[in-house]
Amino acid sequence: MPLYPTDIEKRLKALQRQARYEAEGAPYVIYALLDPGEPGVQFEESPFNGIPFYVGQSCEIEHRLRRHFRKSQKLNPDSQMVHRHIAGLLSIGRLPRLAILETVQTRSQSLMAELRWGQRLMRDSYALANASADIQRLMGLTELEAWLDFRRSSMLASEAAHEGAIIVHRCTCGHVDRWIDPADYAACWSKRLRVCKIAIRTQQCPGCGEECIWSLEDRELLSAHFTN
Repeated sequence: MPLYPTDIEKRLKALQRQARYEAEGAPYVIYALLDPGEPGVQFEESPFNGIPFYVGQSCEIEHRLRRHFRKSQKLNPDSQMVHRHIAGLLSIGRLPRLAILETVQTRSQSLMAELRWGQRLMRDSYALANASADIQRLMGLTELEAWLDFRRSSMLASEAAHEGAIIVHRCTCGHVDRWIDPADYAACWSKRLRVCKIAIRTQQCPGCGEECIWSLEDRELLSAHFTN
């Protein structure tokens, strides 16, 4: 039997309370949504009380859970697989469960942990409903490095400033590298300003006028997370 909105709201609030308790005030949370399976099913051989079908990360886990539920109740042709999966559970009177996988302090650590958990769950043969290409197939270290760089470029300037990330511009003509601190932009530009926008605005080399190759320096964290 489909669930009434009041039942869904009660369960959502229970998930939010669970997330608040298990996150213990951590700035970033890596989580999994679980399919509860048939009524009465026990998952004795699994570390989860259900079957993981989505892994995510958020600095606002309670709001993220609410968005998952809302989007699952208002499907459209562009709805993501995770929301279709939740809608399917709701239509047969079941609700997804929540597993807090890890808590971390910075945005970069959160993105790395999400990648690592996504890869781990896929290696354990779980089918994930994530839309991100980096959590749809198993990848090697080089690919993971490239995807992490790509995803970190979308960090907000304030997030990059918080963790001390620096934009490095390297000129292809051999001029001196330039270091751009996102903190210099975080205080005086839009709160939604992203690292990639800062990099593009400062990409032109003052020596030759060519566009530099840029990156965020921080790679020692990556090898520590993916070499196991």
